[in-house]
Amino acid sequence: MVKLCEKLMKILSKNLGLQEDRLQNAFGGKEESGGCLRVNYYPKCPQPELTLGISPHSDPGGLTILLPDEQVAGLQVRGSDDVWITVEPAPHAFIVNIGDQIQMLSNSIYKSVEHRVIVSPANERLSLAFFYNPKGNVPIEPLKEIVTVDSPALYSSTTYDRYRQFIRTQGPRSKCHIDELKSPR
Repeated sequence: MVKLCEKLMKILSKNLGLQEDRLQNAFGGKEESGGCLRVNYYPKCPQPELTLGISPHSDPGGLTILLPDEQVAGLQVRGSDDVWITVEPAPHAFIVNIGDQIQMLSNSIYKSVEHRVIVSPANERLSLAFFYNPKGNVPIEPLKEIVTVDSPALYSSTTYDRYRQFIRTQGPRSKCHIDELKSPR
C-alpha cells in the first residue's frame, strides 16, 4: 500500500508540473511518511435513516486508499450540487480519496473529498481504509512553486500533528476544519 501511495504521489506531483518527488519530500520523504490500516465493520441496521456509519468529513491526512465491500455500497461523496452520491463498488478496484494535507500543499488545486458512510438495512459490510500521511512535525503549507502573485497561498503553515489535534478539539464538522486554516488575505 505504501508503494502504491508513493506512485500516486509521483503522479500528483507531475500533474502539478513539479518534480515527481516534490509532494513526497513535502511529506518528509519516503522514510518519514506514515501509513495505517483501519478495518471498518458496519452491522446491518433496520432503520438506516436514523444513523450514519461515519458522519460527513474529509480525511485529515494525505491519501486514503479504500477497499470497499464489493457487495454492499456504503460510501457517499458530496457532489457539486450539495447532493450525496453513493459510490458503487467495482470488483477488484480501490477508491482513492485526496486528503486535507494534499489540498493544503497544492493550494487547493487538488481538493480533499468530503464523504460519509451510510449503513444498510439488510446487509452488514466491511471496508479497509489505508491512510497515507506526512510526518507529524513537518511544516505543511502551499508549495512555493505553486504560489504566485495571481494565486497567493490559501493556507497558513501547520503540521499534521497540530492539524489532527485541531480537528480533535473541534469535533466532527464536515469539511469546515480545512476552511478554518485559510490564510487571511
